[in-house]
Amino acid sequence: MIKSKTAANGFAAGTPWVYTDIVKEHFLNPRNFLMGDETKYQADGKGIVGNPICGDQMLMMIQVEAKKNPKTGKKESIIKDVKWKTYGCASAIASTSALSELAKGKTLDSALKISAEEIESYLGGLPKHKFHCSVLGHEALASAIQDYRNHH
Repeated sequence: MIKSKTAANGFAAGTPWVYTDIVKEHFLNPRNFLMGDETKYQADGKGIVGNPICGDQMLMMIQVEAKKNPKTGKKESIIKDVKWKTYGCASAIASTSALSELAKGKTLDSALKISAEEIESYLGGLPKHKFHCSVLGHEALASAIQDYRNHH
């Protein structure tokens, strides 16, 4: 019986990394990840979505502030901060991290327009069977924005 050597990440030694360097960077050094107890983060909107088929689950929390648009003079709701937690694979974690960067500073309506394809493009691509991770991220953000709108 031959035993295969397994690396610390659970993959067989020598298994190639199938993701882009940008995905790897966001997976290993996620942006805006919520450390600690989520009840201590004062979120204005909170969304949680999951995919029972793959087991990924994403929690997205936003802080929103009203700012005056210098062009129109109207107040707009802007995403001031984003925090998240994801239970899932490298693609799910990287997708949520990338989305948090893309959404910060945008109006709620602009943030809702961030598509799964835009997240994938920002990451330099995802394996086809992992595209659903960027869809989940988009859905989690949309859920957080809807939660904010329901309460404000």
